Amino acid sequence: MGAAAAALILLFAFLVIPGISRVRSLARASEAAEKELAELRTMRPELTRLDREVRRKMGQIAATANSTASSLSRLTAAVQEAGFPQSAVSIKSGATKTGEFVNEEAFDLKVENITYLEAIQLLKRLEGGTLPLAVRTVNLKSRYDDSRYLDATLRIGFLAPAAR
Repeated sequence: MGAAAAALILLFAFLVIPGISRVRSLARASEAAEKELAELRTMRPELTRLDREVRRKMGQIAATANSTASSLSRLTAAVQEAGFPQSAVSIKSGATKTGEFVNEEAFDLKVENITYLEAIQLLKRLEGGTLPLAVRTVNLKSRYDDSRYLDATLRIGFLAPAAR
């Protein structure tokens, strides 16, 4: 009788109780995975939109890969096409980042004495234009002499395909 009780205690201690705790932990992990899956399902339209945008941008990068003009001259031409006088614009070259699929050359574009509407139109034109550009940061400061106008500093990444 004592041996049967000891065997029963050992059975519960080493098999049943760890089995129950394992089932509980798996149930909690299953609930967490179901919540993450539901969250991913709600994000699916956004992920699809981002995928289309990345594919469009990669198409632009591939299309401009064989251009003979430098990225600085192409960026300068794009800003001049937007209608800004050359005296109000300055472009400085920055660092270069090498990525797995895309290389990025950074530029600081400073535009002085523009309106808020012109700044938004410039951003829209640069991001949605034919050049493979990515506007990384935008800094807008009101002018000290007239608050209707501002000075804009944009950090722009000019994208090029990475050499494989």
